[in-house]
Amino acid sequence: MNHRILLATTLALSLAAVGSASGKKTLHYADYAGTAVPEISYSNLYNWQRTGDKTVAVWTKPSTAYLLTLKNSCDALNGRVQVQFGGVDDIGGKLRAGTDDVRVGGIRCRITQIQPIDLEKMKADRKA
Repeated sequence: MNHRILLATTLALSLAAVGSASGKKTLHYADYAGTAVPEISYSNLYNWQRTGDKTVAVWTKPSTAYLLTLKNSCDALNGRVQVQFGGVDDIGGKLRAGTDDVRVGGIRCRITQIQPIDLEKMKADRKA
């Protein structure tokens, strides 16, 4: 099985378990988002998940995630879609707040803010 598919499946299942566990508080990525950074560098984007009307979580490594805030609601992100991240040419493996977009087909959703997500704290709170 492809490593990326396995990782994406594992992340999706673990996130579903967090949201559906009876008697447990639902954890939200925004609660674990840190101070905004102007840009991030990456070699691969491992996974993404729409987390709200104007937010998307992206994983640049299995243990590193960021919350992207979009300028407008990006309704095109509903359902199973192919998404591209980055500027017009995607050169350099960087995402920049204010200049880069999340692209869904021909629709561009401008990234206005990038925040690191504290996955370790989120994992610890999930266990608590």
